[in-house]
Amino acid sequence: MNRILLFIFLIFPIITFYQNTKLDSLNKVLINAEEDTSKVKILLEIYKVYQEGKINEGKPFLDQALQISNDLGLEKFIADVKLTIGKYYNITGDFEESLKNLEDAKSIFEKLNHEENLSNTYNNIGATYESMGRYDEAMDNLIKSLSISESLNDSNSIARTLLNIGLIHSRQEEFEKSLEIYKKALEISLKYRDQEDIALLYNNMAIVNYYLEDYDNVRNYFEKAYKIYQNTGNLRRQLMALSNLAEVDKMIGQKEKALNSFFEILKLEKELGQKGEQVITYYAIAEIYLSRSELKNAEKYAKLGLNLAKEISAMGHSIEFYGLLSEIYKLRKEYKTSLEYMEQMYVVTDSVFNAEKAKQIQEIETKYETKKKEQQILNLENEKVIRELKIKKQKNFTIFLLTGFISIFIFLLALFSQNKKIRKANKLLAYQKRQITDSIEYASRIQTAILPPGDFISRVIPEHFILYKPRDIVSGDFYWITHKNNKIVVAAVDCTGHGVPGAFMSMLGFALLNEIVNKETELKANIILNQLRDEVKKSLHQTGKEDEAKDGMDIALCVIDPERLTLQYSGAYNPLYLIRNNELISLKADRMPIGIHIIEKESFTNHEINFQKGDIIYIFTDGYVDQFGGPKASKFRKTPFKEMLISIKDKEMDEQKKILDSEFEKWKGNRDQIDDVLVMGIKL
Repeated sequence: MNRILLFIFLIFPIITFYQNTKLDSLNKVLINAEEDTSKVKILLEIYKVYQEGKINEGKPFLDQALQISNDLGLEKFIADVKLTIGKYYNITGDFEESLKNLEDAKSIFEKLNHEENLSNTYNNIGATYESMGRYDEAMDNLIKSLSISESLNDSNSIARTLLNIGLIHSRQEEFEKSLEIYKKALEISLKYRDQEDIALLYNNMAIVNYYLEDYDNVRNYFEKAYKIYQNTGNLRRQLMALSNLAEVDKMIGQKEKALNSFFEILKLEKELGQKGEQVITYYAIAEIYLSRSELKNAEKYAKLGLNLAKEISAMGHSIEFYGLLSEIYKLRKEYKTSLEYMEQMYVVTDSVFNAEKAKQIQEIETKYETKKKEQQILNLENEKVIRELKIKKQKNFTIFLLTGFISIFIFLLALFSQNKKIRKANKLLAYQKRQITDSIEYASRIQTAILPPGDFISRVIPEHFILYKPRDIVSGDFYWITHKNNKIVVAAVDCTGHGVPGAFMSMLGFALLNEIVNKETELKANIILNQLRDEVKKSLHQTGKEDEAKDGMDIALCVIDPERLTLQYSGAYNPLYLIRNNELISLKADRMPIGIHIIEKESFTNHEINFQKGDIIYIFTDGYVDQFGGPKASKFRKTPFKEMLISIKDKEMDEQKKILDSEFEKWKGNRDQIDDVLVMGIKL
């Protein structure tokens, strides 16, 4: 149950008492305003207050301002309102409507030669294209904005445009360039002291330093951002920065510091009514206490989290809490209670996924009761033997020897009792472990069985390799291959979580892909992903509420047409690499998952290219590049991964797999594997 580590989008605070007071004041001014132009200005000011909180409640004021402006026929006011409406639709995620209004504003400002407003409009058009993942068009508009701002010597606008340009470079994984631009923007922002801009720059600089693996600066910048949000009273951004800090501290082993942060996060989440996030925080707190063997506190917060998870019907999180509580009681040697929580975990899992687990739980319970009765019989037999031994000794020894025997007997009885408890505990523990392991291994056999058979893959794709290394017995990653209408469809999928939770998600994803592709007559990569996203949201009952689970999948999916020599690719976070001759071409994925997302486009992007015989494509999940290892205990990262793929491109596909596997193990060394690993190579 991991909290998202890095945020790069804007999160708006709730309306404070000060803001409510400001709204009351503005509404009074609006009532008394005599000129329509004054009313438009006041309506825009009222909307800006709502923009920082319940933004949808501010939309009627924008509509009213636009109506008055149109009635007056004053182009300057129409353009001002259109610009603000464009910003509104960008924030709420309707990017096409945002662009429509921003283009209207741009045309009017160009006609009126209002350069300052024109610069602001270009900046917002660029920001909207960035949200859509159309980075070339975003950069084009941002450069136009920067050029106008520099000609006007408008430092404020220059800094804000540089911030967005830095974001584009970050999206393109040009992190050094991004950091350089952020520093320029920060230097300007510090001069005019806009605290919100400074804090957002600190936040984004921390993110870039995370990818550059400069963890000291990651913490430093997040702390600076957090202090500013504390001073401005911006609760939601405080929560964002504090969450980032806690995750960084937890990741690098500073658990006490992380724990303090999570308690502060919990406090803010309660103030904001974010019950879904509270569940995740309770788990993080309990997990830290468990890692420190503070079992009483671990139990306390695990139970608080479990109760809240049940209250909001977060069944997936309930499963994780039952597992955690089972582990806690096992460490406390309260094996019966541990087993009860394990049974509850299976019961809830069954209600979510299938009925088979209920039968297994009943078998566990029956075997446990049988074993308990067998132990009781054994105890009675032992007592009988001891009584007979005592009678025999009394007949054969003198009173003196009898007294000595009683002393020895008491000692032996205590020793026997202790030994009996240890043997009983060991038997129960071994039984419990065997039952759990057997169930998971059986699940692994089922998961392996549904994966495409090796002989089928070899017939469809003669030259290929699949490097598949689950972190646990079962995996949250899976590969999927089918052949339909003379086309080959291939996918590498990374589900939320790993181990048992990830495996359940993988079974859902596998079934949905089969269903979608089997009913589709025309195979389009992005249409498959669009339908998969809809089905996942429907299956997990995702509506976008704050307190619901955000489970989903990352995926790279290809449709290969060997006859036309065409390749379609569509991706959710996971890119595709194509190597032709000595050049590696990267097809970028959309930055949204298969599942609910705060800002999601209507459709995933469909990349279609012509390939040449001998081209090699690679699709993969993030487990390989995110593995910690090497002399500095850092991530492997994408750049060395790309260089390695280029270096092995001329080798046979089986040899490529061996090299990738060997290099991964060498990099990991004695460290734990942190995630499931899946890399697929296909020679076209």
